[in-house]
Amino acid sequence: MMKHIIPFAVLVLITMTIASTVSSQPESSQIRATVIISFGNGEELSATVTLPPNNATAIKATELACENLSLYLNYSWSTYGAFVTQIGWEKNDYMGSGYYWHLMVWKNDSYEWTSSIEGASSLQLKDGDIVAWIYTVDNPSWKPYNLPKSAPANYVVWATPRGNFNNTGVSQGEIYRSDLIWKFKGDSPWGFSSTPVVGNGMLYIADSSALYALNFNGSLIWKNSKGAAGGYGIASPILFGDFVIIGTYDQYLRAFNALNGTLAWEAYIGEDITSSPVVDIVNRTPMVFVATFKFGAQGHLYAFYLENGTQKWNLTLLGSNYFGIPLIFHGKLYVPIAGIEDSSYRWNPPFGVQCIDEHGFYIWNYTTEDSIRSSIVASGKRIYFLTANGNLTAMNENGSVIWIEKIESSTSSPAVYNDMIYVGGKEGNIYAIKDEGNSASIIWKKKVNGAVQSNVLYASGNIIATTNIQNGTVYVFSSQGELIWNYTPQPKSYLFSSPVIGDSFLLIASNSGYLYALGDALSLPQIKDVEISNAFVNSIIEISFSSEEEYQAILFYRNDTEDKYHAIWMSYENGRYVGYIPPQKEGNVYFYISLVSSTGEMRTSSTHEFTVINPIPEITFVLPIILAVLISIMLRDRVRG
Repeated sequence: MMKHIIPFAVLVLITMTIASTVSSQPESSQIRATVIISFGNGEELSATVTLPPNNATAIKATELACENLSLYLNYSWSTYGAFVTQIGWEKNDYMGSGYYWHLMVWKNDSYEWTSSIEGASSLQLKDGDIVAWIYTVDNPSWKPYNLPKSAPANYVVWATPRGNFNNTGVSQGEIYRSDLIWKFKGDSPWGFSSTPVVGNGMLYIADSSALYALNFNGSLIWKNSKGAAGGYGIASPILFGDFVIIGTYDQYLRAFNALNGTLAWEAYIGEDITSSPVVDIVNRTPMVFVATFKFGAQGHLYAFYLENGTQKWNLTLLGSNYFGIPLIFHGKLYVPIAGIEDSSYRWNPPFGVQCIDEHGFYIWNYTTEDSIRSSIVASGKRIYFLTANGNLTAMNENGSVIWIEKIESSTSSPAVYNDMIYVGGKEGNIYAIKDEGNSASIIWKKKVNGAVQSNVLYASGNIIATTNIQNGTVYVFSSQGELIWNYTPQPKSYLFSSPVIGDSFLLIASNSGYLYALGDALSLPQIKDVEISNAFVNSIIEISFSSEEEYQAILFYRNDTEDKYHAIWMSYENGRYVGYIPPQKEGNVYFYISLVSSTGEMRTSSTHEFTVINPIPEITFVLPIILAVLISIMLRDRVRG
């Protein structure tokens, strides 16, 4: 009898050993979901909501998110469930423009957005799920042309240098403190002049050496030097669809695959590009528009197909475009005209604004008395622009002027929020100007330490500007004009790039070649003492670390054969975060962890690396031998019995 008990005990021990290598992630009792609202102009808003246990549907999450974001929501009911017809100011328009609201779900296993196969009232959400409503047009395969740029833990998107194609310069991101969290050094000796953009969980910025994509911990994901040696550094990139698009000083417009940086297409223009391209969907086809600068001559406006870079049309402008980003508003393009630059680097007329439809036909021209070298902004039903001699102008879409308010000379683009306009000038002042309807009034004016030539940013009640002098400084004011803090990056340098918020970081690029991430170093716990357990082939790998406080924690991982990261939600219990990476093949695995507070502030760890190996020999090879021996003993004993 004892002969059979001993083998059985060994079998139990072996079974327990094998079972200990496989774990499952505990489920949370709470149901917290994040809802992304992605508008057709490139702007994205987000809210994380807690769902009632008896109604964890996507439509309920959408209701709570729209309430949180103060967005109008309208939907109807049918036999198929809830049908969303309007969010905010955007209504479904199937028969006209083709734009309508698409329900998307985030897939962690493939790290991508996919169209929901269930309606919003049928889709049941689990804790940590992310859904998105995106206002866009379908391609011929009935898939959305443009997907949300938000990704797990990275919900603050800034897809264009001015935040959206209305150029409003308004962010939902929060400004915390002026602690230096990290800084990234580019390759160019000339530093950064372009403005970074944010999306897909990455930061994108260009200098004269390369276009870079970074993680939110400041580590490099990829860089592409195509068109370098002076090719980058002036114009800023934009994000749309699967692409990051930029115009270069070697006179090309280029589109790169946003996730891995490979060149998707390039179009030779033969003229300089100093401002960013803009994108809109025309006749259900996405088009890229870019205005050009030509020394001593008129520039042009070009239209290209987004998918392949083929030129559709070009149009001669009154003068050249210089730095000012064209505005897309209600199916029209409003192009700022800097004039014609002569051999003495003086700007000569004609100056003004040109309104052009998206098929390449002139609608109207408005002539100004001086050059416009900043972006045109649309807010509500009005258009705003600033001439270099300081005439801030409000006009209707038909080109009729409503009012003009004189400030100092400026090439800074204004930020417009509700009826307030915030802008800087070359004499070193920041202005807050109220649109009174038929006139405007200066509410406050604050002096800073030098010329403000970058664009002003409005972020959740704060006004951010930088100065373009040798000791360039970042200034943060309240909307009432009170100085909150200022920061001078080291080494001291000129700041021509515009400030941007990426999640909880204020991003500042300098001519010394650094990109700085400023935030609150104390608000979230440090991610340290990370433990890696069970890093064996065909085993679930456990990642854990300790913390006294609970946040939304997301584990990002990829293996050495992939370009993109996958996202896994980590559970929190008894002061410890735990996340589980699915079984991996033999090789290296890279991961980092992001924590997000209830206010949306984020902290990202450095990137960790470990090697997945085959299990120890005694498990891989000895166990089958032991099992074979035990079976042989049992069979022998049975024969003897």
